[in-house]
Amino acid sequence: MGQERQRQIQPDHPALAGHFPGNPLVPGALLLTELLDMLEQDGCLERGPVTLTSVKFMRPLRPGEPFTVRWQNLSDQNIAFAVTRDEDRIATGTVRKTAAPARQAGS
Repeated sequence: MGQERQRQIQPDHPALAGHFPGNPLVPGALLLTELLDMLEQDGCLERGPVTLTSVKFMRPLRPGEPFTVRWQNLSDQNIAFAVTRDEDRIATGTVRKTAAPARQAGS
């Protein structure tokens, strides 16, 4: 895959509260938020609507565990990604850039 970045979700991250006491896991939504932030920072996406055309979670990620996000532009509209810890796949999928809806006159 083309680009990659490494990250780590700190154990005191607010999204972890209650997910799950005594057996904390990083929520999939938080991993996807990290992915989208990286794609925006890299200039692959503009802030706005996207479509997650496919996402598959294979293994859990614990707070404090380092992980790598890799992505590659497949076309003008599609970006493939993989989230890994060492060589274990945590998640894979595809993001499609979605055009912002046209504003109606008078809105």
